[in-house]
Amino acid sequence: MGSFFYRKSICLLIGILLCGTVFSQDTLSFLHVTDLHLIFNPEKNEVNLAQKRNHYAGGVMPFMQFLKKMPQKTNCSMVVATGDLLDSYETEAKSGEMVQFQTNRFLRILKKSKVPVFLTLGNHDISSYSWENNALVSRQKNAGTARTRWTRNVPDFKNGTWYSHTVKVGATNYRLIFLDNSFNRLNSNEKVEIPYLDMSQLHWLRAQLQESPDDVEIILMHIPMKAAPGDTTPGCMLYSELEKNPSAKLILAGHTHKNNVSNFRSGENNKIVQVQTGAFAQNTTNWRIIRLTKDNILVSSPGKTDNELTISVK
Repeated sequence: MGSFFYRKSICLLIGILLCGTVFSQDTLSFLHVTDLHLIFNPEKNEVNLAQKRNHYAGGVMPFMQFLKKMPQKTNCSMVVATGDLLDSYETEAKSGEMVQFQTNRFLRILKKSKVPVFLTLGNHDISSYSWENNALVSRQKNAGTARTRWTRNVPDFKNGTWYSHTVKVGATNYRLIFLDNSFNRLNSNEKVEIPYLDMSQLHWLRAQLQESPDDVEIILMHIPMKAAPGDTTPGCMLYSELEKNPSAKLILAGHTHKNNVSNFRSGENNKIVQVQTGAFAQNTTNWRIIRLTKDNILVSSPGKTDNELTISVK
């Protein structure tokens, strides 16, 4: 019986990919995972750099096994990976050249997945590693080139590295909004709060939030919002947009490598719940199941099938 519903859920997700909206009878479930920090062929990297990041060198096979087994085991019809998919976009090799083969290797893994895998970019996915003055140097100076490579290879990024999909569960319309807040190398004198979205993406997000009065929005991104010390609400421009739209119920994020839940005010008497999942690179039980029903969003405890949170969408 379980395999029947698993095959059925895959067909539903194919509907999302082809049509944008699909009808489900009762529940749509997916796995949230983040901060994979995959490193391919670490032996080709500059020796000191390879040693510095050696703690992530064995992550490729566990992630492949996760994609192979966990969706079916949990009856989930897709996987969402919210950034730091790679440990770096480009890395200094032993020859001294910058090597950029990581994205191609990662996408080969995704092509073997039996369920769709939806992505957002993290800060490491657009970062360059080099070894200078006896230290690892991480920069985002080639962020534009990195995003271009991701856009050319990931179907969901074909129109840019932020996008949305809609799904109907019972009588409830869910809009999954995938953001790109991966750029975080901002100077303090620029007076920009992290997480950062440029204006074009902010305007797009505003349009998505106002697209339909009947949508329930779920935000998927890498860097979470946080309130400054002594404050109760985030000061970023992203929050100013979400706070005005109480139909946005849930944020899924990563970045801090910790499992955490935060509640932020939304509208007059509502809240938006931000759920962070710990780094898969540090513990392969750092995943959550998100179940969408017509009345609630159910969020599992990390690495378990039982629910930690129930978020009403009515």
